[in-house]
Amino acid sequence: MSRLLRRRAIELSDSGHALAKRMAALGYRVTQPRLAVLDAATALSASFTAAELEHWLVTQQRSPGTASIFRTLKLLVEAGMLERIHGVDECHRYTLSAGHGHRVVCLECGALANFEQCALDGLVASLEQATGYRISQHLLEFFGRCPACQRGGVAA
Repeated sequence: MSRLLRRRAIELSDSGHALAKRMAALGYRVTQPRLAVLDAATALSASFTAAELEHWLVTQQRSPGTASIFRTLKLLVEAGMLERIHGVDECHRYTLSAGHGHRVVCLECGALANFEQCALDGLVASLEQATGYRISQHLLEFFGRCPACQRGGVAA
């Protein structure tokens, strides 16, 4: 464990600390900007945009700056610690990685529900046969309004 991570451990949430340890185990340097982004990602509920993450960090007086935030988000996605959700109206949203799965994302508040059913095996095989591609991954995301937003409330 890095010295910085040991010094900052009490400032991090349990989830943020676990992700920082995972980052170090994967061979990535654990820096102050990365710790701040990890902590923000675990503090924000549901999914979040880079702007929402930066706003949270600014309100906590911990923002490392926009460029550092985007570099860290890219690194965390590449490391499999965050997943990038392709938004309908926005560029991207992010969420903590839960492994292979699919989501329903609320267009209003960003809440998300994961589901495991993946009935795409037949379609993947058909596409491989028709195109000659060897398909290695896919994305499946649905967008709508969560129950809380439908009732006019705010999702937790």
